[in-house]
Amino acid sequence: MKIAKIIPIYKAKEKTVMGNYRPISLLPSTSKILEKAVHKRLYEFCKNKHILFGDQYGFRPKHSTTDAIAKFTAHVSKAMENKLITISVFLDLSKAFDTIDHTTLLKKLHFYGIRGLALEWFRSYLTDRTQFVSYKDINSIQRDVTCGVPQGSVLGPLLFIIYTNDLPNALLYSKCVLFADDTTVYHTSNDPNTLRENVEHDLVSLSDWFRANKLSLNVLKTNFVLFAPKNMSLANDITSIRLGDEIIPRVDHAKFLGIYIDELLEWGYHIDHTRKKIASGIYAINSAKRYLSVDNLKSLYFSFVHSYLSYGAMIWSSAYQFRLHKLEILQQKAIRNVCKAKYNASSTHLFQYLRVPKLADIFNIQLSKFMFLYTKGKLAESLKTIFSTNSSIHSHNTRHCRDPHIVTRRTSFIARTFVHCAPKVWLDLPNNIRTITSVGHFSSQVKKHFISLY
Repeated sequence: MKIAKIIPIYKAKEKTVMGNYRPISLLPSTSKILEKAVHKRLYEFCKNKHILFGDQYGFRPKHSTTDAIAKFTAHVSKAMENKLITISVFLDLSKAFDTIDHTTLLKKLHFYGIRGLALEWFRSYLTDRTQFVSYKDINSIQRDVTCGVPQGSVLGPLLFIIYTNDLPNALLYSKCVLFADDTTVYHTSNDPNTLRENVEHDLVSLSDWFRANKLSLNVLKTNFVLFAPKNMSLANDITSIRLGDEIIPRVDHAKFLGIYIDELLEWGYHIDHTRKKIASGIYAINSAKRYLSVDNLKSLYFSFVHSYLSYGAMIWSSAYQFRLHKLEILQQKAIRNVCKAKYNASSTHLFQYLRVPKLADIFNIQLSKFMFLYTKGKLAESLKTIFSTNSSIHSHNTRHCRDPHIVTRRTSFIARTFVHCAPKVWLDLPNNIRTITSVGHFSSQVKKHFISLY
C-alpha cells in the first residue's frame, strides 16, 4: 500500500531529455479506498473546526478556479472603480507537492488538533514509502520517498492545503488567494510608494515562510501586474519590486488559473488566446465533417470550442463588445461546420436546432448559475459577501427585500463586470426558474430558457 509506480509520460521537444517527461504516480486501488474514508473524516474535522483558510479554493467541495478568479477580480474591479491601485504578485513555487517536509506536516497536524492515535496513523501513512520507475516493461529498483505528499493519492492534496494553511499569517498588509500551490498576493492603496513598500515587506516575510517550510519560490518565474484606472499617471512610477536582492518584473498580463488577466481587466490577451484555440478546433471539425455525423461533430464542438468559450466566461464577459464579436464570428463558423451548412448560412436557427447557446447566453447561463448558488447559500463561504441584498441597503419589508442588490455604478467599467451584471440577469429570469431548488434542474431549465428566445 506504500509502493508507488512511476510512469514517465512524454510531453514535448527532445525525447532524450528527462525533463521533457511528466512523472505519473500510480498507487494501489486498495490504499485509495482507505484514504477516502480518512479523507472524509479529516475534511469534516477541518470544516467543523473552521481550520482551513477561507480563500484557499483548491481541492475543496463548493470551491473552484472560477470562484478564486471571481473573488480576486471583484476586489480589483471595485478598487479601480474607487481610483485605487492594486499590485498583484503571481508567485511560482517549484515542485511544491514534492518538497513537503513530513516532520513539519506532522507538527502542523498536531497543532490543528490531530493527535494521539490519529496522528500516529498519519505518521505511518507518510513514512517508509517507496517508489520505482517503470518504462517499456523495465522496472527500476525501489527508492525511499523521504519528503512530499504521495502523488496520485486521495489524501495528498488535502494534506498539502493543511501544510500551507498558515501561509496568510506571514502577510501583514496584503491579502492572498490560493488554489493548492498557485499563490497570488495582492495589496491595494492610493499611494504608490506605500503600496510598493508594503508589498515588498510582505514578500520578504513570505520568502522567510517558504524557507522555514522547505518550499522553494522560483523568483525567475514570479511577476506582478499593477491594476490601476486608465490615465492614472502615478501607477507608472512602479516598474518593479524587490525581494531581497532579486528584482520581480512588472508585466502587463499574467496567466491566473488558466485565464490571462491584464492590467486594465479588458481581457484582450485572454480572448486572443481563446481565438487561437478555437481556430484549431474549427479546423479539426471542418476536416472531419465529411466523415462524421452531426451528433459526433457536436461532440467535437463541445470538446474543442465550447470548452474554451465557457471556461471562466462570466469573468471575462466584461470585455468590450468589439473583442467578443471576434469570438462570436468563430463560434458561428464552428456551428455551420457542425451542421454542414453553407459558410454564409444564418446561424440562429442552427443554434436552436443543436440546442447550443450563443456566446452571450453562455455568459448569461454562467451568471445565472452563480447567482443561483449565491441565493441558495451553496457558494464558498468567502464569496457570500460578494453581493448584498436589498434588506442590507434599506429596512423596508418589501417583496424584493431578499433579492440581491444591483450595485450602483459610477463608470461603464463596473457596469460590465459580473458584480453588477449577475444580479440583473438573475432578476430578469422568470420566477418559476428562480424558485427551482435543484442545481441540476436549474441548469437545464435556464439553458432551455435562453435558447428558447432564439
